[in-house]
Amino acid sequence: MINVIDNFLPEEVFKELQDYCYSNEFNIINAGEKQFSVLNIPEALTDYFKFEGLTPVLGFIRNAYNGFDDELRIHADNIINGEKTSIACVLYINKDEGVTDNGTCFYEHLSLGIELPKDCSNEEFDRLIREDSNDEGKWKRLDYISSRPNRLLMYSSNYFHSKYPAKIEIGERIVLVCFYKDVSSDVQFGFI
Repeated sequence: MINVIDNFLPEEVFKELQDYCYSNEFNIINAGEKQFSVLNIPEALTDYFKFEGLTPVLGFIRNAYNGFDDELRIHADNIINGEKTSIACVLYINKDEGVTDNGTCFYEHLSLGIELPKDCSNEEFDRLIREDSNDEGKWKRLDYISSRPNRLLMYSSNYFHSKYPAKIEIGERIVLVCFYKDVSSDVQFGFI
């Protein structure tokens, strides 16, 4: 399941979010063996990211730029903060001009398939990140969703994906990401 919604936020709200991102300093945090450059999501936006049948697990704004966060790092987001997730979403924030064309790419692992197996052990997941996530020879590119300001991308958190391209040569890629777990076993999307 991959859903794309253009013009997700009202225009004025999105402009305020973009201004917030470009006028505040991102903080570097460590998450396992990776560093992220992040900002908190403004409290005023939380209602826009509530979806029927889904409970939020974690959300933040992150950026990538020349010299920082420049690995391909193909992965799945099936466990976030110790909780099993079912849906991930990305809201593209960066402006169209002055930044490397970018987006999100989905992949098939040549031995595991298009999604992380539900019974994958933590050890296998860690091995996959260490050994396979930056080895393009172990993956087949399936689909690419291009970044567009105010475009929301929602997908199964078990799908293998990465930001694309790995290196942002010009400007900065800015996205708001959220992860959700199911409230029910058969989720239908809708806005609360």
